Amino acid sequence: MFVKRMFLIQFITIVNVSIKNLNLNLLLVLDVLGREQNVTRAAKRLGLTQSAVSNALAQLRQALGDPLFVRARRGVVPPARALALAGPVRQALGIVESALESSGVFEPAGSSRSFVIAASDYTEYVVLPPLLRRLEREAPGVRLEVRAWGHHEVPAALETGEIDLMLGYYGVLPPGHHEQPLFEEEYACIVRQRHPSVRRRLTLKRYLALSHVLVTQRPGSVGSVDVALGRMGLTRRVGARVSHFLMVPQLVAHTDMVAALSRRIAEPAARSLGLVLYPPPLALPKSTVGQVWHERTETDAAQRWLRRVVSEVCDGV
Repeated sequence: MFVKRMFLIQFITIVNVSIKNLNLNLLLVLDVLGREQNVTRAAKRLGLTQSAVSNALAQLRQALGDPLFVRARRGVVPPARALALAGPVRQALGIVESALESSGVFEPAGSSRSFVIAASDYTEYVVLPPLLRRLEREAPGVRLEVRAWGHHEVPAALETGEIDLMLGYYGVLPPGHHEQPLFEEEYACIVRQRHPSVRRRLTLKRYLALSHVLVTQRPGSVGSVDVALGRMGLTRRVGARVSHFLMVPQLVAHTDMVAALSRRIAEPAARSLGLVLYPPPLALPKSTVGQVWHERTETDAAQRWLRRVVSEVCDGV
């Protein structure tokens, strides 16, 4: 309770307005507008008319003394003040939702709860389709917002409440966070069909002679292949660095490059693009995909349900 009280004090400080003069129902409008950045879509999601949402926005602007959103070609965009409010507002709403569900009971079939998940394109590709199928059956009103997160580390947004759950690879678990391993992933090497240099086998010598595709979001960073080669006193030539896993098969299909890719992406890509799969010509460690959450959501009934569903879905991927 002390943590919640301290957060509310911080929230009021950021908002810079007396909480007595602010209709707290307007915070939900602010949150949804920030997510959708479109009045029509926000109204549909809230179950309100466009005029009601515009009215609410006008009240917010008057209460906070700030335009909050400015018109853009396809909707509205939040300037600096609205961006600064987004995290605290979302966390405040999360506290309210948690308090309303303090009985420890969560009914997914009738819930309209919204969850924010951070994941890479690889994790989205593997986990999201079966997860959404499960939600369609068990919780049709529950909404997911997936935010791109390609770094192999835990995002700070879990602690601030901007994100509910992180799915993917990570190293050190920060204090105040919890984790659950979900499944292991191994590498496969891919090249295009009728590659001029690769025939029946992909030897280490041939592998090192080729140009490689590396997935990374940090300039100058290395991958698992580079670490394994380094232990052998070897290096490879990286011809292209890209930020998304799902781009790699397309690049390999149209060039003479090679890539070591997660098998759950490599196998379907090989079928659709006519790629050839080879086992890596050196020992590469398996990687563990897990889910991470902050301790503030540890006992929340809705969050526990989501984590259980994710875990059960990942048993079958």
